[in-house]
Amino acid sequence: MLLQLIKEEDIAEVLEIYTPYVQDTAITFECEVPTLENFSDRVHHYMEQYPWIVAKTHGKIVGYAYASLYRSREAYQWCCELSVYLRPENKGTDLGRTLYSALMDLLTLQGYYTVYGVITLPNEASLTLHKRLGFSMDGIQSNCGFKLGSWHNTAIMSKALRDFEPPLAPPKSIHELPNDVINAILSKGTLH
Repeated sequence: MLLQLIKEEDIAEVLEIYTPYVQDTAITFECEVPTLENFSDRVHHYMEQYPWIVAKTHGKIVGYAYASLYRSREAYQWCCELSVYLRPENKGTDLGRTLYSALMDLLTLQGYYTVYGVITLPNEASLTLHKRLGFSMDGIQSNCGFKLGSWHNTAIMSKALRDFEPPLAPPKSIHELPNDVINAILSKGTLH
């Protein structure tokens, strides 16, 4: 397995992984599958600031994880939200932990302080993943999303990436980190 930052040629395959989550689950609150063009625009927009990591086995993408804006007000700029999606056959393989760990290592180097997971309930696998990675439960938002004919609750979980000293600067863009540093972090999650 190889971890790497997403490339242009990966976007269609990542959308293929995401599509059943939109169509068949409330794991994402997105209700319509985005077009490839819209999804590509989303990836490019997020990648202006945040990492988007794919995991490949024998050239096939088996999962991905990315960070995105948590909230838009300026004082939130040291926080971000994490997401991870896996092919069904890769659930329960520790791939989610591997992707999230690499993602959080990069975000720490960028200067982020807190990461959040927003989890549609019930989702024991995601709750367990977040707990194992040191996230704590911040609360439950009741009936905050309506999808597939039902109201759904979400759990908000958070993890501090560093001590809460006053920041010296805003977080760096993922593109400001040296390539060798990014590759070193991603290679830690690579299985041979």
